[in-house]
Amino acid sequence: MAGTLVHTILDTLPQESIIEFLAVVMAVCTIVILWRYRKSPEVKYMLFIEFFAAIWAFTYGMEFSSPDLETKKHWSQLSYLGISFLPVCYFLFTTAFSQKYHVITPLNIGLLSIIPFFTLLLIFTNDYHLLVWSKVWLANGANMLLYKHGIWFWVFWGYSITLIFAGLYNLLHAMHEFTAYYKSQANTLLVATLFPFLGNVMYVTGINPIPGLDWTPLFFVFPGLIITFGVVRYRMFDLVPFARNKLIDTMSDGVIVINSEGFIEDCNPALYRIFSLNGKSIIRKHFSRIFARYQDLVASLEGEKIKVIELEVYNTGLLRFYQTQISPVFNRNQQFSGYLVQLNDITSLKQTQNRIKETNEQLQNEVEERGRLIEDLDAFAHAVAHDLRNSLGSVYASSEVMQLSAEDGDTEQLKEMAGLVREAAQKAMNITQELLILATVSHQEIEGTPLEMARIFSDAKNQLKNLISKSNAQIHTPDTWPVAMGYAPWIEEVWANYLTNAMKYGGTPPVIEVGADTLQNGVVRFWIQDNGNGISLENQHKLFQKYIRLAPEKAEGYGLGLSIVKRIVEKLDGRVGVESTGREGEGARFWFELPESPAKS
Repeated sequence: MAGTLVHTILDTLPQESIIEFLAVVMAVCTIVILWRYRKSPEVKYMLFIEFFAAIWAFTYGMEFSSPDLETKKHWSQLSYLGISFLPVCYFLFTTAFSQKYHVITPLNIGLLSIIPFFTLLLIFTNDYHLLVWSKVWLANGANMLLYKHGIWFWVFWGYSITLIFAGLYNLLHAMHEFTAYYKSQANTLLVATLFPFLGNVMYVTGINPIPGLDWTPLFFVFPGLIITFGVVRYRMFDLVPFARNKLIDTMSDGVIVINSEGFIEDCNPALYRIFSLNGKSIIRKHFSRIFARYQDLVASLEGEKIKVIELEVYNTGLLRFYQTQISPVFNRNQQFSGYLVQLNDITSLKQTQNRIKETNEQLQNEVEERGRLIEDLDAFAHAVAHDLRNSLGSVYASSEVMQLSAEDGDTEQLKEMAGLVREAAQKAMNITQELLILATVSHQEIEGTPLEMARIFSDAKNQLKNLISKSNAQIHTPDTWPVAMGYAPWIEEVWANYLTNAMKYGGTPPVIEVGADTLQNGVVRFWIQDNGNGISLENQHKLFQKYIRLAPEKAEGYGLGLSIVKRIVEKLDGRVGVESTGREGEGARFWFELPESPAKS
């Protein structure tokens, strides 16, 4: 029964009406399918396009099915309810797709709608002014109206063509600005929207297989069908270009999209800032050529696994660090399509890590230094207590003898005891002096200055004049001294220690040669050579350790002298050492090095 009814209706309707009503059905189906995506601005305006196209197709179909001229004219006038606003909706659709949202304002939409509304007013009052149709008649032997168009028709047609061309420009602009994925969408829309334009040109110019038939409403349905297929099949508007631009383009991370052939398909503004590429287009350029300086990055574009590397980039004279992730990209068929490269600035993190590392190293050094000081103090306390006890014991015993000698009037013994008291006091003073030097070197921060080494060495000799006189030491010094950087009071103690050792462990009498050499590495080596028995290779490495006495029978004190020398010189960015064959009579050469002064003597 239903089939018979449909067959009867189809038999009674003109072929043109059937085509237009089918277009209405397709437009309505498109509206139903796209309705769930209506929150997308692009889809919203496409819904309006399909709605007005359906009105146009329905009224056009009714025009063909009407039996007389007046009824046909009435339906033709009603068709302008759809015709008038289609160009505006098409322009708004393409504007939204190309992300020109600042154009789509209520004011602009109102201005764009002035001519369509005025056209509606004129079409329904055409009998009074004939501005749209100056003449309307039925075609001979055909079920359609023919028109002689008035001036306003051409005004409206020119306005419509202008909006269509503006829409095409929007799509071309989108093709230029968007990524390859969105360019394919723009290409599809460009091709789809050419159909209505061609249909209208065919109608107006008369280049038409069916004279008088306007193909435009039917052709306006095709873009909707194509877009509906894209939305349903490929989720065309789930991630629209707007979301891409807002998310990717405003990211502080640099982003590059590279195809399987190594050509750059897209990148965001942050990438241009990172690599100082301002004003330089890199789209469709080969990645390895643009980033040839960064071979680690270029080499990472191999294989189909995610890689993470650390990249160093100099930008405006500053070194910055980027954690770079290279991720393979696969298409819907899981075929490899290229790479997505993301650069995350970790400069602050690296700087923080470096500061933490430096702080940890500094704290570790301080802990080690404190440990050494504690060891020094423990051992030093023991040595000092022992030596001071001996010295003070000598003073105490000598004072008792001096008291008895004074009572007996024995002046000779008084003189002898006074000498012993002086020696014990001198020893106690030496102990105190070395204790002060040790504390000073450990804690005091000094700035090196050019050294007057002749004067410093002379002051050190004056400290030891009694020992020099007692040992009959012969000391030979150079006529001129190279200038090094250091701290004079500390270097005086270094010479005093070296001279003391040379006289204690040298020959009889000690013959001491003092000299200095300027080395090629920007340092000055000062040395002192004695004529003693020398030091075996086995014992040389022990010399600058604390509390070491290689000849206890000759040494007095507590074995801190050379260790203090080592600490002083290293504090001044220098080195210490000893050279000896270990053969009797060839002695030993003790030396220390200091940075050469920029102002050479």
